[in-house]
Amino acid sequence: MNLLDTRIYRWLEVATDFFLLNLMWLVACVPVVTIFPSTAAMFGVVRDWSREKEGGLVRAFASHFRENFAQSLLVGALWTLFGAALVLDFFVADRLPFGSEVVMKSLLVLATVLYASASVFLFPVMVHYKTGWKALVKNSLLLTIGRLPTTAACLLFVAVVSGLTAVLPVLILITGSVSAYVVYRLCGREFARLDAASGDA
Repeated sequence: MNLLDTRIYRWLEVATDFFLLNLMWLVACVPVVTIFPSTAAMFGVVRDWSREKEGGLVRAFASHFRENFAQSLLVGALWTLFGAALVLDFFVADRLPFGSEVVMKSLLVLATVLYASASVFLFPVMVHYKTGWKALVKNSLLLTIGRLPTTAACLLFVAVVSGLTAVLPVLILITGSVSAYVVYRLCGREFARLDAASGDA
């Protein structure tokens, strides 16, 4: 019975941590312009969890928020502009002759898939490696293409979770942090392989 109590307590403790992290992320996203810094902070916290690093949740979130603020804000602005450009290009393609429309939309679909796929690695790379923003974007793109099974697994998980959240909006209170944790754990395996191969592990 004591063992059962311990497991139940541990499960409740973990669930509470995920809920609180998700809540801090949602609150920090309220100003809108801080969506990327707050997301980077959330990934920084789940990175600490995956490494079994102890520390206060609020303090860890605030620390990662400050640490990644400038870079995540810059990359977030560029990422948002690129995403907006893709959307506008689809509207432009609608006004082209049929043949040109098909070609342009095909290219835009490929670019959109690459954009979405690179987004999977963007925050894990940001919090795992300390690089400039150019190297961050470059490494995210390379990992996206070079680690397709992991990219596909992350995209599938995020898509399923997003679908569930659309059906049951209350799940938004937990799905953000859970998604970040699963995505980082999947990406983290690739980082471990790369670090081992380069002799950094």
